[in-house]
Amino acid sequence: MALKHTILAFLSRQPLSGYDVAKEFAEGFGSCFWKASQQQVYAELTKLEQQGSVTYEAIPQPGRLDKKIYSITDQGQQELLDWLTQPCEPAAIREDLGVMGLAGHLVSSQVVIREIERRRQLHVEMVQHVKKLDEHFSQHLDSLDLKDLYMHLVIRRGIRYQEEWVAWCDEALQAIGQTVKR
Repeated sequence: MALKHTILAFLSRQPLSGYDVAKEFAEGFGSCFWKASQQQVYAELTKLEQQGSVTYEAIPQPGRLDKKIYSITDQGQQELLDWLTQPCEPAAIREDLGVMGLAGHLVSSQVVIREIERRRQLHVEMVQHVKKLDEHFSQHLDSLDLKDLYMHLVIRRGIRYQEEWVAWCDEALQAIGQTVKR
């Protein structure tokens, strides 16, 4: 999956400004499964516009630059459909904490414990955040259309991912605590 597919997927649901797309990655639905900075989003939107995959309507704003509301084009939708019909492979795990575990024996256990505790807290906060994103969908499961059902299911996957991290942190902290006591 590429950043462009994620942006096209957002725009397939509704037209959005570049700011709104970036906000989706920072704190919305996109935060469940993809990270992208505001600069990356704007650069990708520029490329997609040059390729003809998106278009924009400029909305004048007094004293400021025009606001661009992006929409997916037929070409962009076809590109997204072509991507959607291809099999996808599980993503490789790229995790700093995993690499730190390989060399954790070189530092005090407190250094490792502190980092695992910090990460645990981040994942607890993310569970709460992602559950808030899903409140509307969960309350209306019987009446969701497919577009919203698919979103709900991906959000549920994000919740489970974060909860599994919390559980792993708990397990790791317990195991390190028992080993240090010996």
